[in-house]
Amino acid sequence: MGTRHDLRRQDRRPCEHKVTVTWHDARGDHKFAIARAIDISESGIRLQMPEAPPLHTYVMLRAAQLGLLGNASVRYCVRTAASKYAVGAEFTAGLRWTPEKQAAE
Repeated sequence: MGTRHDLRRQDRRPCEHKVTVTWHDARGDHKFAIARAIDISESGIRLQMPEAPPLHTYVMLRAAQLGLLGNASVRYCVRTAASKYAVGAEFTAGLRWTPEKQAAE
């Protein structure tokens, strides 16, 4: 079995914060979910979500504890156990995360 390579340019940092995610589905309907952040890097975030946003959809992310407010593009979405989805999103429109932005808990 081959090894899986991490293609991210920045290190992932584990985190466990709630993230509000909003987007428009294929019909143009407004969708909303409370996701759980699994890990984060300067240029993206991995979320556990109850619903699957379509690939390449732009989503709005809000997470005060992580200092995040902005847009991201859905890069992958896979179904996991317990009817949840692992969603990888790449930050867009100049959104970046740094550890200094994370609020003290």
